[in-house]
Amino acid sequence: MSKRQRHTLDVSKRPFADIAARLRWHRVEFEGLQQAEYAAKAGIGRTALSNWETGDKRVSIDAAMRLRLVYGTSLDWLYCGDAESLPASLRRAWRDAEHPDQGRDWLRPPP
Repeated sequence: MSKRQRHTLDVSKRPFADIAARLRWHRVEFEGLQQAEYAAKAGIGRTALSNWETGDKRVSIDAAMRLRLVYGTSLDWLYCGDAESLPASLRRAWRDAEHPDQGRDWLRPPP
């Protein structure tokens, strides 16, 4: 599988696809970093980051806290999609990237 194929891999059927999509967007679109750079800056393993970005594994609380400290993400956004909890510049970028409806789904009661 080529790098490009891996980058465009459809993770929508994975258990943690929503978290994977937000994390990948933050790394690629907002920070513009390769996995190795992003992971090293946050002090996490590249393999762990790869597993999170494929949606196969959920980001641990400890790792989410590292991402919050280093990159300014929030746990509410990472786990639940609540963009209101992000710093203003990151929140604007997320909404400008055609995610205006994400961020309140977790507040809706189940059907």
